Amino acid sequence: MGRGAWILIAALVALGVAAVTAKAMITLAKGSEYLEFAIVIVLFLAALLGSYWLLLAPPGQHGEERDNE
Repeated sequence: MGRGAWILIAALVALGVAAVTAKAMITLAKGSEYLEFAIVIVLFLAALLGSYWLLLAPPGQHGEERDNE
């Protein structure tokens, strides 16, 4: 896996932790259910777009080296 893939995975993990923390704080503070739903939708879209990016991104230099060997 290339460096870009690891960066994307780390970004999605950080976004997930932030979303879960924000959802928990909103729930504890008796916040709006619409705001909770918006946070979940943003997390879902980030995961969906991130997974498509991993599939559609061209391989880096490491992938080209393996093909030539």
